[in-house]
Amino acid sequence: RLFRRIGMYNIPQQYTDWATEWSDEGGTVGYIGIEGVGIIGMYCVKDTIREEAPSVVSTLHQSDVEVIMLTGDGQGAARAVGTQIGLDESCIQSQLLPEDKLHYVSSLKGSSTDRHPSLYGGKKLILMVGDGVNDAPALTVADIGVAMGEGAALAVEMSDVILMDSNLTKLLFSMNIGAKVIATVKENIAFSIVVNLIAIVLTCFGKMTLLWAIVSDVGTMLLVTLNGMKLLSPRTIAAIERKQDGMLAVRTERKKDGERYENLNEVGSGDLELV
Repeated sequence: RLFRRIGMYNIPQQYTDWATEWSDEGGTVGYIGIEGVGIIGMYCVKDTIREEAPSVVSTLHQSDVEVIMLTGDGQGAARAVGTQIGLDESCIQSQLLPEDKLHYVSSLKGSSTDRHPSLYGGKKLILMVGDGVNDAPALTVADIGVAMGEGAALAVEMSDVILMDSNLTKLLFSMNIGAKVIATVKENIAFSIVVNLIAIVLTCFGKMTLLWAIVSDVGTMLLVTLNGMKLLSPRTIAAIERKQDGMLAVRTERKKDGERYENLNEVGSGDLELV
């Protein structure tokens, strides 16, 4: 786009075809130019996806979480990466500038849904994960901005949550522990309301004494505190990790089954190879 804008995109059709082919194969094509001469060279770079990315995306889909990829790469490269991690073409947004990502995330906010755990049901929460400078504006407008620990300093500063490394399974753990926190808060609220209602009823019938009022108030506070502290217990964390590992293992086993099936197809069709 830059070379077209400055009027230097004047390469022969053969090289244009090469650029299209590289892009369709998942590469990002770049050009080298000299002012007054034009383009003198072209190159292609290709991103490699993280090993755990397909399993994480599949787990999010199983959890009824919509996943959308926003990238500044070309359409061909974005489509190739999206296919590898299990995204439909409709969930891939390519050739986005930082302001485009900002506007897209803003447009997603406000739609209603009650599928995700929250203290105020009926709102769709937007979680943005990024690691680059170009992701920083979108991280600020999302309901929850998550930055990878090895990402750009600006993205880390603008985010709400920082993963200490770039392992995407940590994102699943953060979401699962967040859902557990919300469930615990709701339990504490419900328990407090029930105890207070019982105290009010007993007071209306003249059965509540000052001593029992103090006991119920302090006891409720202690029980609510202990219920909240269970989130810090190794047993709770281990249970969340086992659930997460189980979902990832199912995805990995399905992937292995698919690979075995593809290998059988390759063996069966070996005689049909054309050289």
